[in-house]
Amino acid sequence: MAATIEPRGAARGKHAPGLPRAQSLTRAAELVRAAGAAAAGELATGASTAELARRCDLPVATAARLLATLSDEGFVERSPDGTGWTLGLPLVRLARAADPDRALLAAAPPLLEELAAEAGESAAVGVARPGPAMEVIAQADAPGLLGVSRWVGREFPLHASGPGKLVLAGLDAAELRDWVQRTRPERFTPRTITSLRGLRAELDRIRAQGYAELEDELEPSLASITVAVPTADATPYAFVGVSGPTGRLHAARRRALLPAVRATAERLGRAVTAARGA
Repeated sequence: MAATIEPRGAARGKHAPGLPRAQSLTRAAELVRAAGAAAAGELATGASTAELARRCDLPVATAARLLATLSDEGFVERSPDGTGWTLGLPLVRLARAADPDRALLAAAPPLLEELAAEAGESAAVGVARPGPAMEVIAQADAPGLLGVSRWVGREFPLHASGPGKLVLAGLDAAELRDWVQRTRPERFTPRTITSLRGLRAELDRIRAQGYAELEDELEPSLASITVAVPTADATPYAFVGVSGPTGRLHAARRRALLPAVRATAERLGRAVTAARGA
């Protein structure tokens, strides 16, 4: 399946909508996105000039000219075999340097591996995003674990995920009401909490106990327990959790794992603080 490219004009026009745009820059940006999507998808060695032109609905000559300019600036580069285009290493380095999650991504893997091995389940780190929203950015699985699901990069409904509930727990009453009215939370199973009244009660419980749980609310037989990563200003932005089949990760097992999940979150918080202060 081909990687999806946003249509021309998507996610743009938010700033100064009446100000004219530079068409050549718009086309160049589309080519960069297309080259990145192709390399991340089924075309691991990159896409040809003709393929990128087709994906961006551009004449091949125009695409060739723009790609040559982008190559001069390091935004794209030829694949090792010379048949395709990939993102340029200088651009990748710029993106990594600007990534707000880089400290988390550097510190999380060994800590998640330890937690996953101790729990015998999957362990993951999620981060809060504007919206509000939540994204899983790192995951580790217990050795020999069957039926593992990859959570990294997947979108999760806030009301039906452990980290998502912690994100919602940071909203005040008016913000929560507005969120419910705007999103109209979907019911995934009979246990999914969708009403404003139900969410208020659930979030009050989460604030009181300091962690979030999930049991058969996103899909049957899926459970999790999640805590926030401590921060200096007491505003959580990252979350550590363990997830697995409800039959194994039942309520008693979740309580037994809570100290280990909290300890991992605290270690991660210290590592990120140290990295940012270095």
